[in-house]
Amino acid sequence: MSEDEDRLLSFTVKGTAIGRNLEQAIASGKVSRREDGKFVLVDNREPGTVRLDGYISRRGDFPQPCFFLNRFMFRHVYAEGAVPFGCRDCFKVKVVTENLRQMMAVNEIAQSVAAGFKSGMEVDNPENQTLYGSYFYLLGLDRARALYRDLRAKINRHNKLGSGVRMLIKRGCTNYERKCGPSDRYTFDPRQEEIERHFFARFAGDVRGGMRKSIRDGMQILEWVKTAYRIGDDTYKDFTGGKDLYPPVVTYPPED
Repeated sequence: MSEDEDRLLSFTVKGTAIGRNLEQAIASGKVSRREDGKFVLVDNREPGTVRLDGYISRRGDFPQPCFFLNRFMFRHVYAEGAVPFGCRDCFKVKVVTENLRQMMAVNEIAQSVAAGFKSGMEVDNPENQTLYGSYFYLLGLDRARALYRDLRAKINRHNKLGSGVRMLIKRGCTNYERKCGPSDRYTFDPRQEEIERHFFARFAGDVRGGMRKSIRDGMQILEWVKTAYRIGDDTYKDFTGGKDLYPPVVTYPPED
């Protein structure tokens, strides 16, 4: 280990050196260091298992490496004790929809804007109270506010959406606020910029690769249909040709 790298790894978050955090992540089997010195997140599932995270996304013009910053830096290097420097200017416009039909309508609108975007079902996400969420990623609050106004007008006019659809602007990822407190109180040490640049060059990349996006997205939509059925959202039939996902069960009257 070089003297410069040793200096970076001695940076402390809540009293613990990030080098120690990383070694603990490796020892726990969550992170692996390859022979070439690069780090990868360990996937313990059976080979051939498809990784679906509940969302369909498009990077658009959003330049930040979210997977690296959140999954690797925040969770393992900073041990959930500091928000990454690379996330300091990230803001999101969130559109909260009530059913699958509405979320897919927001997906249509998303094709008309340049911002990075993801949408998905959040019924099983313990960090959210919403059933469906669509997120637009931007750098800077001013840009987020400008996009909010544009989306608000388009959503209000859409025949499947309208003015009753809730929208909000938030900063960064929700798991940051759960661990580090309100986003309007975040502080960033300028040394983090050098640390994250150092690790980015040594990170092997997004482990979810290996499948054509169109195939993965199609599989994700099928999972959305199944979940919508489970929670009683019959708008899933928009995507099954109006057919029930499963035939209804036979029921019987309480009296002869």
